Amino acid sequence: MECEICGKETKKIFLTEIEGVVVRVCEECSKGGKILNIISENNKPKIERQMPNYQDEEYELIEDYGKVIEEARKKIGISLEELAKRIGEKESLVRKIEREEIRPSDKIIDKLEKFLKIRLREKIDYKPKENKKQLEEKLRIADVIKIKD
Repeated sequence: MECEICGKETKKIFLTEIEGVVVRVCEECSKGGKILNIISENNKPKIERQMPNYQDEEYELIEDYGKVIEEARKKIGISLEELAKRIGEKESLVRKIEREEIRPSDKIIDKLEKFLKIRLREKIDYKPKENKKQLEEKLRIADVIKIKD
């Protein structure tokens, strides 16, 4: 296990409150705060096993969404007025969306996707391109703060 402040590998981690923040630190770094719990390598706390390991996915509106909407509407053979009526929105609003004069709300995007059977959102990929060396390095608190004497 690794100290979140100095990065030192240790078999015992001290769950410590330091200036209102709870961190997992080595014995030396724990002297700067209030020790709440001691975790040894073979006795990890239940909290760590219960923490979910998932990533929230985010989506954004696709480029040329107006064109996609217009093509899907024409493909099923309905007018702009009919589309607006079917999704329960004003014709002027749907026209502005189709011309990309305004960005539709998530609620309207849902209605359009469902009725026209199209996808107007794409997943955002935030993963930066990193080289192997950057992936191996871990940032620690000590890397970004200046400790007062």
